[in-house]
Amino acid sequence: MRTVGPYSQYRYVEAVIFLEKDNMGNIRSPTLNPEYGWPVKTLDETDYETLRLSGKLEIGYLRSGEFATKKTVGIDLGNIPRMMAIVGQIGSGKTNAELVLNSSIMFTNGEAVGLIFDFAGELLTGKEIGKGLADHPFAQENLVYYGIEKPERKIPYGLIQIGLKKLTPKDLWFLLPEFTYPQEHYAEKLYRRIASPDWIIKTIEAYKEEDVDGVTKIAQTRQKSVVEAFLRKLLSLNEKIFTDVDYDFTHQVVEALTNGKTVLVDISGLREETQKQIVGWVVSRVVNHYRELWRKDFESWRRLPYLLITIEEAHKFLEEKGTIFSDVALTYRKYKVGLNAVTPRPSGINRDIFAELWTKIILKTTLKEDRVYLSENTPYLEYSDTELKMLDVGEALLVSQPKIHFAVPIKIFDYKEFLDLHEDTRKTKKPNLTTIKRSKIEENVI
Repeated sequence: MRTVGPYSQYRYVEAVIFLEKDNMGNIRSPTLNPEYGWPVKTLDETDYETLRLSGKLEIGYLRSGEFATKKTVGIDLGNIPRMMAIVGQIGSGKTNAELVLNSSIMFTNGEAVGLIFDFAGELLTGKEIGKGLADHPFAQENLVYYGIEKPERKIPYGLIQIGLKKLTPKDLWFLLPEFTYPQEHYAEKLYRRIASPDWIIKTIEAYKEEDVDGVTKIAQTRQKSVVEAFLRKLLSLNEKIFTDVDYDFTHQVVEALTNGKTVLVDISGLREETQKQIVGWVVSRVVNHYRELWRKDFESWRRLPYLLITIEEAHKFLEEKGTIFSDVALTYRKYKVGLNAVTPRPSGINRDIFAELWTKIILKTTLKEDRVYLSENTPYLEYSDTELKMLDVGEALLVSQPKIHFAVPIKIFDYKEFLDLHEDTRKTKKPNLTTIKRSKIEENVI
């Protein structure tokens, strides 16, 4: 160091966690800047225990500057319903973080479960990472895969299939984009006039044979524009997913989750519109089960595992309030349901919703608009703008309220190394005491 006028020029600075302990022994962010000459010390074992950075859901190592310590950092299970987010630009390590977090959930052996929507088809096998959820030591016991075809890996699986015969007009709010009250009103008229589980199929057939006039013969209306808009939306339903049956795969999804299994729903390769329809439908069925059990059978609800719903490209689902996703983030905390919003564009998430995501894993973020949004809407990040754009791949800042009162610098586990650390876990695994009912899922093992 050398003095230049009233200032000091440093040749080397080692970044450290700077915290403050009050008279009661509580740890918090500093309330003032340190003076020159103040003593600086590194963490010892006592400091680490005082900070209480450990949690059942291990996600990485405590980081000091660019170096990872040997101290692990984790999130408590009770933080799941306080909502989460994994934020970072493309290539910053979000997929690896997803795998680590949901693998930690699978290691709880049913205390918590994950409902994961995979938009890119990379979480089961890992692809570029090299390993995926199928490589988890408990994959056979604690993971169920759903996709549009059989997976390549030997794992319990089911096909994504939603029967049209199960749908009522009110269900269409979760499936059709920009569905309106006039369209629901007309759908109700069709539903009553046809008076059959085949009402959607018969409506589509009438439209294909005689256009709009064929449908209005079934249920008359003067608002043909409403009918046309409604029919266009019905025809947008993917025929491979939405079929003329009375089967709905979400019943098996709910059964798997409540029996302590994590569910991976692979919607890669589908149109964005179809992806949104599937995600909206599955989420609505699952959270409704948690909510209704809380209302009608509280003791059974208490035995349910914590549920974390992971949604990639979350900014597309949380742009505004009034959707099933915003409802989960804003009001489902008391039902043991949590939302994990994974996104490269946090600024696209509605501000009121973003404020409810109490645990955030923030990776490298170079776009200024997103950095400003993060720093303005996340506690303890007021002076982290430069750090957010300088983070290396896999490095992150963890904010987890209300337990941790500062932004924790962490190095997220490399997923392959994380599995290696737990390679002996299977040998010491305690039996899951949850009674697993035999279902269609268990028969679909290849």
